[in-house]
Amino acid sequence: MSAYGRLLFAVAVCLALTGCWSRTELNELGITTATGMDLSHGEWIVTYQTIVPSAMSTGTGGASGANASQTPVHVFSTKAKTMREAVALSDLENPRRLYFAHNNVLVIGREAAEAGIGEIVDLYFRNPDARETVMVLLAENKASDVLKQFVPPERLPGTAMADILRKEERFASFFPAVSMYELAMSMNSDARGAGVPEIVLKGEDEQLESLDIFKKTSTPSKLRLSRLGVFHGDRLVGWLGREESRGVSWLSDRVKGTTISFECPGSGKPAKHSSFRVDRAKTRATPVKKGGHYAMEIEVKATGVLLESTCGQDLTKPDRMGEMEKQIEDRIRRDMASGWQAVKKLGVDLPGFADKVHRRFPREWKRMKGRWESELAKLELTYRVEATVRRTGLFQKSFDELQREGERDYGGADRSGSGGTKGGGAR
Repeated sequence: MSAYGRLLFAVAVCLALTGCWSRTELNELGITTATGMDLSHGEWIVTYQTIVPSAMSTGTGGASGANASQTPVHVFSTKAKTMREAVALSDLENPRRLYFAHNNVLVIGREAAEAGIGEIVDLYFRNPDARETVMVLLAENKASDVLKQFVPPERLPGTAMADILRKEERFASFFPAVSMYELAMSMNSDARGAGVPEIVLKGEDEQLESLDIFKKTSTPSKLRLSRLGVFHGDRLVGWLGREESRGVSWLSDRVKGTTISFECPGSGKPAKHSSFRVDRAKTRATPVKKGGHYAMEIEVKATGVLLESTCGQDLTKPDRMGEMEKQIEDRIRRDMASGWQAVKKLGVDLPGFADKVHRRFPREWKRMKGRWESELAKLELTYRVEATVRRTGLFQKSFDELQREGERDYGGADRSGSGGTKGGGAR
């Protein structure tokens, strides 16, 4: 290679090693863990919950020394005609550039949800910095009020709320978590129905905005999931209670795990109850034609473990176990019927039956698509539930039954210690 060629090669290498000219240092970023959207008098109020790095080193919500009393998050709001303009206005008061890639939850205020969340969905899918995997929650009133609260014992409220949603979906299935992507897909499906959990501040009037709550072993107030908000299209139209929401979870095959309380077979009044933990569940909904209308055949299979029993029955007997499984099946059936009646009353196809009818009867769906809401009111459901108790725990009988057996054995034994036998011995 000539000297001229070596020089060109050296220049090219130097140009390739110039570094990150468009870099952004970490100390210039305001990492957002949660955001809130409220609508007030036609204007959007965007609330940000950002991490305070200097308060995240050690201790309960703060570092040692000068930062010992500093909160781990900072919450502030901006207001504008559009949401993106409100984000831009944050530069007027926040020293750091907002960074949304680590945003865990989006909380939507009630007024915004009732007016329509189409603009919010458009924002998340139009901008690359707002990820559509963020989990969505509803606020009872204002989203900004929710973001100001701590969730003891965790230091980052946004992360804690996301963890609550994941844990609830896995172990309870009352209010399955929904991401922005799933919400948008449900809103634009044939059913046009979607459910979003509501988070509220429960308890006394004490707020959870101060670090003083970390000095207590218990707080009278707490953030908790309360109801399921039902959307028809992009508007909030109603609410479902806890049992109704779990019934919809059964119908839509979204039960990953839950605990069911059921009455003991043949128990008197007051009724005795037992607990059954569902480890595996599968729901299959099959649409069928009945005359000029449609029906859905719901088949549910659930297996799990008996966690608690006050029935006083010998579970080693197959017929006793069969009676208990029938009680579990009846409880699941009642939950589904309750959830179905609630969504029919709202006129929303929350289980997504329209999508199943479309796939099974594509030609008929073209004629029926425009009148699906009226067809939904005539839709009949039939249930077939099969519950299996895989394990009954360490006891085959209830503790009460073992006590009664011990009392009978103890009462029939010779307590005198004389060793006499029936019909013999000195008197």
